[in-house]
Amino acid sequence: MNLYKRTMRQISSISSLLKLLAFTFLLVSTNVSAQDAAAGEKLFKANCATCHNWDKPGTGPALMGVKDRVQPGSFASADEWLKAWIKNNTKVIASGDAYANKIYKENNKSAMTVFGFLSDAQLVDIIAFLDKGPTAKVMAVAAPTDSAKAPVEEEGSDLWMILGIITIASIVIIIFTGINRSMKNVLNAREGKEIEESKTFMGAIGHWMKGHKKLASIIGLVIFLMLGKIGWDALAGIGIYQGYTPKQPIAFPHDLHAGKNQIDCKYCHSSARVSKTSGIPSANVCMNCHKAIDNGSRSGKTEIAKLYAYIGWNPDSAKYMTKDGKMRNDTAIEWVSVHKLPDFVYFNHSQHVEVGKVACQKCHGEVQEMAELKQFSELTMGWCINCHRETEVQFAGNDYYLKIHEDAKAENKHKKDFKFTVDKIGGLECAKCHY
Repeated sequence: MNLYKRTMRQISSISSLLKLLAFTFLLVSTNVSAQDAAAGEKLFKANCATCHNWDKPGTGPALMGVKDRVQPGSFASADEWLKAWIKNNTKVIASGDAYANKIYKENNKSAMTVFGFLSDAQLVDIIAFLDKGPTAKVMAVAAPTDSAKAPVEEEGSDLWMILGIITIASIVIIIFTGINRSMKNVLNAREGKEIEESKTFMGAIGHWMKGHKKLASIIGLVIFLMLGKIGWDALAGIGIYQGYTPKQPIAFPHDLHAGKNQIDCKYCHSSARVSKTSGIPSANVCMNCHKAIDNGSRSGKTEIAKLYAYIGWNPDSAKYMTKDGKMRNDTAIEWVSVHKLPDFVYFNHSQHVEVGKVACQKCHGEVQEMAELKQFSELTMGWCINCHRETEVQFAGNDYYLKIHEDAKAENKHKKDFKFTVDKIGGLECAKCHY
């Protein structure tokens, strides 16, 4: 009888553990949902809050209850309509969607910025935020912050999920092994057979591993390799600032200037054609346009007023303010560098842009789609080397390389699909990048 009571207590304890495990799953799933909405809020602040307020109109309409207002038309749901609209509103308008054209007309036929760089998962997060609402009031004009940017997916997150699944599965196996042993003991007690001694939690793990040596070895090896991979990625990521999005003294939306208005990159960064550096344009370059444009489509007069304050321009009189008979220009705009290479690395913009015919987007990403400029590439030595191994030399208009090209073709005429890549002309020599 004592054995029976003890066994039932064990079963009760195991049952409580299972309930605790189920409760933990519930908490985790709830937390994941909250994280999705939280991630959506960060994305909203980074990409949408310059035009949209939550509870009142800004440059764009207020977004409180937007899902209830959407008329999906040919789309499966309001969610699908919002995804398509955020990703490329001009495409939805052009398709003839009735509600899209209605919104377009109500907002003075001002097209919304295209956010083609957002993934489907990020769009789901934004819509989850629109469902839930902000945790704190979202201002119509939000200054960019280091955290308010499109998040970079953390490498190794999938590995952690796999480790979690393995751990939970192991616990479940041990629990059910204990239940099985307890039930057998009840039957053995009734039949007068030998009773299996109860084991501690760690004892149960050891017992299971002894009985399943091959499976335990495989699981142990998998866990070891995954932990090693996570550790290696962590070490390899030191000094890599991919996704870095610093706060600038004046918000400069590249997607508006280089994207919507199609201003060529080298109009502002003119020294990229002839110099080692791409150069930072002077405020006078900005004033070529902003003498006439004093009201932005997103931030109104706020950010442009900062430019005027730096350069000393009075938009009311349309004149530069003077001090002691001289043009006032007391302080320079302290732009924060986004892309930083170590001091021991030599990189020549003109060699790549003019000679190599490399597009700016190759290294800097689709800047014409970025509301806030961020570091797109890794900018590691391995990344540069791979580019030199894969990029073919541009011979058109580069007479310097013609003789080299002719010699290379003669030497490699027996090879099929021979590619004259940068590494073939010394692109992997250490002294090319390290002086």
